[in-house]
Amino acid sequence: MRTDAQWIAAYNARMLSSLIDPTLAAKVTQQQANFAIYETDFYPKQVQLRTILDAQGAHNWQIGAYEAYHGELYHIAKVSSGTAAVAAATILVAKWEDLGLTAGILKLIANDIYGIVVP
Repeated sequence: MRTDAQWIAAYNARMLSSLIDPTLAAKVTQQQANFAIYETDFYPKQVQLRTILDAQGAHNWQIGAYEAYHGELYHIAKVSSGTAAVAAATILVAKWEDLGLTAGILKLIANDIYGIVVP
């Protein structure tokens, strides 16, 4: 059985800064790049979303659901375009309408923020 000193030495050997620091530095660099993308791309759209919700008089308890819809719509806009985006957004509108949100506001968000015209 190992002594406490042996356990501590083994732990310290695994946690050498020469092994950990390059890994963490690479992760931090990637996280900073991801946040920069978020800050310049997603955040302005989030501000537009809040403006639309305020103008349409959405209830406070619905804002989280609209933000979740917006996140899904953002992903669709990133991975598809044209008729594929319209089809996916149409399914999303039906999904969130079934969950209690207003179809008119959902379609307005898709059209005004992403230029996807949902029938």
